[in-house]
Amino acid sequence: MKNKILTFVLAGLMLAACTKNFEELDRPKTTSTRIDPGPLFTRSLVTGSGLSVGIWQWMHQISGSVYAQHFANIQVGANFTSDNYEPRAWNDVWEWYYSRANFAPLHYNYHVMNLSREIENPIKENVARVWNVYMMQQVTDMYGDMPYFKAFKEIKPPFDSQKDIYLDLLKELREAVANIEKYQGFGYQGYGAADVLYQGNLDSWKRFANTLYLRIALRASNTPEFTSLILPGLQQINPDQTISSLQQAARIIPDPAGPTYHVKNPLSFVAGWDEVRLSKTMYDILNNLNDPRLFVYAAPNAAGQYVGLPNGQPHSLLSEQRDSHFKPDFCDIGPYFLQDRTPHVLLSYAESCFLKAEAAQKGFIAGNAESYYNEGIVASLNQFGIFGNDTINAYLNGPAKFDPSKALEQIFTQRWIALYPNGHEAWSVVRQSGFPQMRQPVYTFPGNEQMPRRKPFPDYERQSNADNYNAAVARMGGDSQYTRIWWDGGR
Repeated sequence: MKNKILTFVLAGLMLAACTKNFEELDRPKTTSTRIDPGPLFTRSLVTGSGLSVGIWQWMHQISGSVYAQHFANIQVGANFTSDNYEPRAWNDVWEWYYSRANFAPLHYNYHVMNLSREIENPIKENVARVWNVYMMQQVTDMYGDMPYFKAFKEIKPPFDSQKDIYLDLLKELREAVANIEKYQGFGYQGYGAADVLYQGNLDSWKRFANTLYLRIALRASNTPEFTSLILPGLQQINPDQTISSLQQAARIIPDPAGPTYHVKNPLSFVAGWDEVRLSKTMYDILNNLNDPRLFVYAAPNAAGQYVGLPNGQPHSLLSEQRDSHFKPDFCDIGPYFLQDRTPHVLLSYAESCFLKAEAAQKGFIAGNAESYYNEGIVASLNQFGIFGNDTINAYLNGPAKFDPSKALEQIFTQRWIALYPNGHEAWSVVRQSGFPQMRQPVYTFPGNEQMPRRKPFPDYERQSNADNYNAAVARMGGDSQYTRIWWDGGR
């Protein structure tokens, strides 16, 4: 049923979602305005999850995954120089999530929330509020400041500071969970099969929201405002009400029979195109830990060996030796990730555990950091099909054994490992913590030797929303890939 709903919506729903003409809204002018928000919500979930290879490439393969050194690039072309830290404007993620006609999931979800209020359904409204938080964090973590409070309400909305956005995202999560709990037993209809993330399970949505709260709050834990404005709310999160099993993870199952590539497994496309190889950074860390996930994350090279590729190969060398050396001699994406229905994971049980381990180690919540750390490792191993007790015990007591003297380094490194192949989130972990340490690429564009900290705003925002763009740039202190966003030491 879920796949039928997904196919129906993606084949037949063609509502406009461009911020340039939102006043001509995608709403019938001669029929009732009390539209069921369910199909719109499905659309927002699918496009907002980042499932499509069209957005997966831009968020991960040629962005976060090479910055965080999950992958190394072997493709040659104008769009494949991020591994060399080439500075450039970055339209694609902004456009996809926020302003692309017929797709922008943030715009769809804006209407979902409004329609839910019109039909007076607080369950649908507050589930959509949780989903809005997830998507907004994806975009602001890439760019920093962005339109938020007046997004989709004005033709040229002002950019809001990331600090204000983050604080409101946390408020939204608190209120949404409280409202779902308040109205859960009052007979309001949920999304049911239209909810391709949790199939209408409200308890799962609450766990997702609470875990997302941990992710957002802890990401801001290095800011001056954390102790007074964020920590009190973080301390109210009940760890038992976060994602606590593999079954509770936030994930979408691709639809191999779907009508477009937007609903199919993006990694199967990428692997077939031979554009990436396992980064040497990832290989070395897994190899040094005797980590069995190496044999899941990577496919052996043509000689049957496991070899990682140093990031940032010069394009002249790739042009000369791509087919003869880089393709056969280094590890491609592992076959687990290439199956038609391999889950597309947004927030895993393992990440939930490592978030709790971080919070406990920093003294923000009750609980034992080592226990959460070990639980996270087991959760990640299980997620990738590794269940043998002997293998798991050997790993927990080997080089990865918890060491209180380097606890945070271990927690962040294991989270980075478990996030594979979610490069966008892994890049945020590295930016926040500095762990694991990234290796210097073989070649970087002159003057761009350090790992980028954000993506510059799209060109068309500078052109069509100039006043608000300029105000945001002045507030942030620039618009380069090295301008720090708020939680990363910026303003």
